[in-house]
Amino acid sequence: MKYLIFILTAFLIFSCSSAPPPRTFSVDLNSPRYEAGEIEANLDRYLSIGSLKKSPVNVYYYPNEDAVCLQFKVQFVNCNQFWDKTGRDTFVAALGRYQEEFEQKRLVNGNRKIRDVYGTAQGFFAWKKTPVSVQAKGSSKIGFGYQFRDKSVFFTTTQGEVRYEDPLSRDRSQTSPVLLMYFTRAQAASLAELFNQEFLQGLGKPAAAPGSGATELDAY
Repeated sequence: MKYLIFILTAFLIFSCSSAPPPRTFSVDLNSPRYEAGEIEANLDRYLSIGSLKKSPVNVYYYPNEDAVCLQFKVQFVNCNQFWDKTGRDTFVAALGRYQEEFEQKRLVNGNRKIRDVYGTAQGFFAWKKTPVSVQAKGSSKIGFGYQFRDKSVFFTTTQGEVRYEDPLSRDRSQTSPVLLMYFTRAQAASLAELFNQEFLQGLGKPAAAPGSGATELDAY
């Protein structure tokens, strides 16, 4: 019996120590990039007071890292949210599940767990509070789900907190807040079009052209 316990303990220790670390990726902010297009998304206002605020989002493609950047502002903070191909594919698959449940009226209001009901993906986030602030950045986790707001339902991406540890000064280290982006079905579909791999790889060529989309609200 002692030998069995020893073997099981050793197996568990080996399993934990040999488990692969979480997959992450990063992007060199100075890498070449192409403009992919512009979409709209909806963001919370300051302290989440009042209705959502419609915000423009510039979309860029970084071919060296095969990453897409969503560039926007939140309370004057410059934000760059990066998506690798796995994350983009997860977004499209999650949107497909949301569309199906929307059509079947299976969406449920009032449950916080629905923020990542369609899964999660690994992202990379870079932000800068002012033009002279340190360029903070770090790995992020993004959940896919939905939320009821303003008498409508929105497909959502929820980025968790991102911790930046400054290598030169502890005083410049900082943590980004949780970031929710709300999309109507049309807005999410516009982004999914820009996530198309064939379209992205064609950027920079004469025939390349970004997609476009509407921004109407989805009553439910």
